[in-house]
Amino acid sequence: MEKYKKKELAAGLLAGLLAGGLFLALLFLFHWNFIVDMVLSISAFFGLSLLLKPKLKIGKISIDTLPEGETISRQLEEAQKDFHCIEQAMEQIHEPAVRQETQRLKETAKNILEYLEKHPEKIRSARQFIDYYQETASSLLKKYIELQDTQLRTDDVIQLQNNTLKAIGTLNTAFEEQFQKLMRSEMIDMEAEIRLLEQTVKMENGI
Repeated sequence: MEKYKKKELAAGLLAGLLAGGLFLALLFLFHWNFIVDMVLSISAFFGLSLLLKPKLKIGKISIDTLPEGETISRQLEEAQKDFHCIEQAMEQIHEPAVRQETQRLKETAKNILEYLEKHPEKIRSARQFIDYYQETASSLLKKYIELQDTQLRTDDVIQLQNNTLKAIGTLNTAFEEQFQKLMRSEMIDMEAEIRLLEQTVKMENGI
């Protein structure tokens, strides 16, 4: 979204420069009437702004072609932010077991987000993953890092760290189940193709 806003700003500036250039050319080179020149240049600015305005895309698909395109674009952006938090947290974790589970969490989240970028029409179906599971993982890991940085080793802290490891394991299972739900239609299609192939081979062999 930030890249899009920068492109949008650049397009607006370019439209302004072109419209300003047109105004000066018509006024000083061709000596047009000031009012007519002004109206024409303003019209040109708005026309160029629409023409040059970049299209916001998810992957290769323009959000204009998707129902509630701007909403799902914002949801994907939030999911990407949470993913980056998970990624950064993993780099700071000292405990090998927690780091390993977080690595697995990161890889699954990465695969889900890459899948959603290719299939943005399924982002709405991934709301549970985006709004709860991944956000919970991001929040939990942030707190874990804060606790780790205190360097406390009391029984309560050690117990909490062990509970965090179990929670990350639970999240890993949830992430994988969410991914499987998203890919269910593709899995069904593959199963249908396999059955069709088997039936075709049997028919050709007279079985």
